[in-house]
Amino acid sequence: MTAFSCNEDSTGIGVLGTNDLVETNSSEKIRYTFTPKGYKPTKGYRILSYIWDAFGKAPEERQFVTRLDFFMFIYSIISYIIKIIDQSNISNAFVSGMQTDLKLYGQQRNLFTTFFNMGYLAGSLPGQIIITSGVRPSYYIPTCELLWATFVMCIAACNSATPIYGLRFLEGLAESAIFPSFNLIIGSWYTPSELGKRMCLFEMSAQAASMFSGYIQAGVYGSMNGRYGIAGWRWLFIIDGIISFPVAIAGFFQVPDFPNNTRAWYLKQHHRDYAVQRMEMVGRKPMKRLTVKAFCKIFTSWRPYLFLWPYNMIYFGSYTSYFNLWLQSLKNGTARRYSIAQLNIIPTGGNAIGLVMAYLVASLSDFTRIRWPWMVFAATFSLVGSIILQIWNQYPNKVNDQVVMFAQLIAFASSPHQPLCIAWMAESFQDSATTRGLVLGFGNTINYAMSAWMPLVLFPTPEAPHYKYGYKAAIGFCAGDYLGIAAFWWVVRWDRKRNDMVLNEYGLAVERDDLYEEGREIQNLEMIKKSVPEVTAAEL
Repeated sequence: MTAFSCNEDSTGIGVLGTNDLVETNSSEKIRYTFTPKGYKPTKGYRILSYIWDAFGKAPEERQFVTRLDFFMFIYSIISYIIKIIDQSNISNAFVSGMQTDLKLYGQQRNLFTTFFNMGYLAGSLPGQIIITSGVRPSYYIPTCELLWATFVMCIAACNSATPIYGLRFLEGLAESAIFPSFNLIIGSWYTPSELGKRMCLFEMSAQAASMFSGYIQAGVYGSMNGRYGIAGWRWLFIIDGIISFPVAIAGFFQVPDFPNNTRAWYLKQHHRDYAVQRMEMVGRKPMKRLTVKAFCKIFTSWRPYLFLWPYNMIYFGSYTSYFNLWLQSLKNGTARRYSIAQLNIIPTGGNAIGLVMAYLVASLSDFTRIRWPWMVFAATFSLVGSIILQIWNQYPNKVNDQVVMFAQLIAFASSPHQPLCIAWMAESFQDSATTRGLVLGFGNTINYAMSAWMPLVLFPTPEAPHYKYGYKAAIGFCAGDYLGIAAFWWVVRWDRKRNDMVLNEYGLAVERDDLYEEGREIQNLEMIKKSVPEVTAAEL
């Protein structure tokens, strides 16, 4: 016997949502079981659900989400952490012997970032076009990772700035596949009550990576400096490249592509059908092959530009990567106040703040199922920090070092803003996976296009730690971010009304025909029964 629960909407039509559907039969075999409304887990699972949402779900859905987390989500974090470690390594290596060994006393530090950004700029949007045109992410991402690892190791052999410029460009080109592609994949597998936390933790793994880089650099410098005649900062790039190769190879097996075309070894056919059902119940459309007509339609609409307004503003206003230059400038008499190890380790306190804030703010966002207020909340920390630093920049003798340290650290608390913006976009544009992929690729293109020259103008290394324009610009970008959030919120609502869309039980806009009617949903499940063998709850 099969049992369904169904609510009625205002028209009297039965609407079956993700939290309503339960299917059982007399032989106690279970197929597709979504967590029912009012489901109460055991006390132990209820406590754990406050830490991680999967524990609050019914057993079958909990096991499915846990499977995704273990095989796909954790892999994406490991992959991204390794990439960000290398980005942090350039800054850490610069103050750990690289500057002296290679005689880098001009703008070379910023130029290393500039050439990396140019490579990222060149590859970001084309990479998303490749994926949305039919190339599987499980092929494209690991291939780029293998190339990236090779380029990183080559930096250890460089004896001047010139070859590093070329290698940094190639690194950026290869790395451009990682961030937007994984965000697209994560947004294609998780529901709104799960998405914000995972988006934030994925991007905030960059904070963990920056922490690891500081500790790794301090450890490598102390234990490997001079080993086999190789400087400690060179060992950092060698080690980074070595650990990247097995991660890249694992990607061919761990990246699941999308629910409607996955061939992941850890998902059986009934898992794959279940994944499609989950996204259909939420209202999220599957990936379709990109065409020229679809491409033109996306970029002649308002969508890319209104989303990119808040997405880019907070990125432009970030100044956290200049923290260690301020620390390096501090002196006790004629001697530096902090050792090389301390220069690498102290900024990790800010990374820890970013990680904690990412988890807390994202959890609240998922619980409330709303994104924009938490984006405003996160952005405010950056605004407060930039205001303090501008006052210190203008009146250095009136602001003590403890206040400056606070302002430098508090900016890291704004870290949840950008991933929540991506989650908001994924839910606002859930009618088109192609749009989600291309818009994010386009956003990264703009970010890195601006980053190719903005640090040279706003935060020139020779001026450190005081900058003529840097903190003023950061304040302006924060103000622009608030306006962008308001504009995106208003236009999303306007577009929903203009297209006569309705909100489903998740608060997401869908067309009226996409609301699940009881009869049609039962028919869909009956079709799945014919193609899926009987499975037990343990197999799920």
